Amino acid sequence: MRRAFMLQCLTGTALALVVGPGQTQAQTAQGYPDRPIQVIIPYAQGGAADATIRMLAPAMGEFLGQPLVLENRTGGGATIGAATVAQAQPNGYMVLSDASAHTVNHALMRNLPFDYARDFAPIARLSVYPLLFLVPAAEPATDLTAFAAAARGRPRLAYSSAGVGSASHLAAFLFAQQAGLDAAHVAYRGGSQGAQALAAGDTQFMLASSAAGRGLVEAGRLRVLAVAGRARLPLLPAVPTVTEALPPGFELAEWSGIWAPAGTPELVLDRVAAAAGHALGRPEMRARMPELGMDAAGYQPRPEFERFVRDQRALMTRLAVGAGIRPE
Repeated sequence: MRRAFMLQCLTGTALALVVGPGQTQAQTAQGYPDRPIQVIIPYAQGGAADATIRMLAPAMGEFLGQPLVLENRTGGGATIGAATVAQAQPNGYMVLSDASAHTVNHALMRNLPFDYARDFAPIARLSVYPLLFLVPAAEPATDLTAFAAAARGRPRLAYSSAGVGSASHLAAFLFAQQAGLDAAHVAYRGGSQGAQALAAGDTQFMLASSAAGRGLVEAGRLRVLAVAGRARLPLLPAVPTVTEALPPGFELAEWSGIWAPAGTPELVLDRVAAAAGHALGRPEMRARMPELGMDAAGYQPRPEFERFVRDQRALMTRLAVGAGIRPE
């Protein structure tokens, strides 16, 4: 009898070892979330990744039944915040709100303590913002062609960016290359800081998301010379595209999305993606998008976002390598 009892115990223990962790993970995922969700933003306040999640967080929290707690953890070209999430428990209680640099930093930065492709699970794309070609209000040039011509004769020229590897960085680099300018790159901890430096005269031009630059444009501290998109913006119908103003031009946009640590249960990923879709689909949110310069078709659920991230990683890496941007 004692032997039978011990055998039964051992069998039960073995079964628990085989199915226990999976069952626990599934049960946890089904009850998700039962506490607040921390969102790490690896940029300063005001850029695309920050502005979008701040706008969506209340509605997402309402859908999930738990609040989203936002934290700007900047530094390291957006890698400090990203590393925090990459190393977090894969349970959905810490996620990352990042932007286009997420898909190219691996090619532009040495000795990263994590792998952007391996250590994150894409959840949803939240927004797409066209890039605005911005100059200080005091800049004499009134169009992009005149600015490029005048800039070639300036001994010291610098441009702001939202960070190494951002769409802002690559777009400005491509412009300088096409216009034949010798311009220094100054990376900031997000698009809003880069735009503020431009308004202060610390740099001479910037391609920034409408989220980062719109407020300073409306305040009269910056001017928009062009839009780096395939078409003019309804918000700025008189402003030409970069391709119109300075052929052959280029098309680039800033975008933002949410990621979780790799290994996060699919039920959790899908629930957060559904919350984002719910928030972006609300009538009041859709009404605000054109006012902010956002593309109304910016949202992508998980399967589409996974493909988008793969395609963007290939595109942005090709652009960076082709443009000759060296790792920093």
